[in-house]
Amino acid sequence: MMAVSSLVAELEDSIARGSKDRRVETLRRVTDLFLMDADAYQPEHVEVFDIVIARLTAAIETRARADLARRLADVPNAPPGVIRSLAHDEIAVARPVLTRSSRLSDADLVSVAIARGRDHMLAISERPTLSEQVTDVLVTKGDDVVAHAVAGNGAARLSPRSLDALVEKSRADDALRLLLSQRIDVPQDHLRQLMAVAKEAARQRLAASLPAADSGLIGHAVDQGAVVIAEKVATSDAEAPIQADAAPKAVLSRNYEAALAEIMAAVERNELNEFVITEYAGRGQFEECVCAVAALANISLPTAERLFLGSDQDLLLIVCKAQNWAWSTARALVRLRGDGRASARDLDRAMDSYDQLTHGTAQRVLRFLHIREASAARPAPAQTRTNVR
Repeated sequence: MMAVSSLVAELEDSIARGSKDRRVETLRRVTDLFLMDADAYQPEHVEVFDIVIARLTAAIETRARADLARRLADVPNAPPGVIRSLAHDEIAVARPVLTRSSRLSDADLVSVAIARGRDHMLAISERPTLSEQVTDVLVTKGDDVVAHAVAGNGAARLSPRSLDALVEKSRADDALRLLLSQRIDVPQDHLRQLMAVAKEAARQRLAASLPAADSGLIGHAVDQGAVVIAEKVATSDAEAPIQADAAPKAVLSRNYEAALAEIMAAVERNELNEFVITEYAGRGQFEECVCAVAALANISLPTAERLFLGSDQDLLLIVCKAQNWAWSTARALVRLRGDGRASARDLDRAMDSYDQLTHGTAQRVLRFLHIREASAARPAPAQTRTNVR
């Protein structure tokens, strides 16, 4: 530990008079020293590193803190105070330790979830194990996306309280209902509740689409469908709930026939890629962009259209990040949204969101879109894309 002691004096001098680059370099050297023999250090030695590294991280920029988080996330005896501090930092810094660090206790995770919000909750939901104490907070305090992430993590333990809340949320959320039905740890009581929710949703949809139909006939049709589902559930057919809860087909706001033919021809020639989409966007070819995104992201045409016409810009960014597209591509597509007059400030905000979004999280959300679409008949682009592959 003499090397650390000698660095303490350098640390004080670095913070007092050193440049930003010198502080970062000092942090790198201290971290290197710790990682060199991390397994051999006793708790009192780790405590010294905790103090030294904490002093340095208070005076360095975000990028250096993010690098520190990545280096310490998988270290079993990483300095606990530093790990907790990084977990409460902005999401670009916190994500590695929230998703992977074993140094964070359940109490730490609950504290972060309550204090920091959605992005931090999503990162926590990706952990390889989640206790009931943590999932209770994620489910009750998080939004629909967080609920999806928790339900989709098979290693997340769900308490009766969490299951009750998720089943209630699933009344208006087909994708969440499907995720829950696919879990192997859902008790029979909650499975029966999910069945009842699915029947009621199907009943309401049939009544809305067939207003002149006799309510008794609608009820009989739904009950018959439920019998089929129950038989399939009994034989472990995880996709059975889809049959009774198929959503009505969405209506498109534009004519995509010509654009769709062009995009599918490009798919057949294996010529559709990110650069082609960027060119379409640069020329303002809205229909071609919608069809191309639908084909490459394997989503339906109505869903792709909503990326551009809906109120949630983040969903378009998520799809772009899931494809590993460059920001220049995402920016060109964002400029097509709405009236096509995104301000410089809007684009700057979108770029910040895109930089903070990780590929893994984007892929998880895109999978939720695919699951949601599994409850409805697939429109032409996704079907054609599947057939082409």
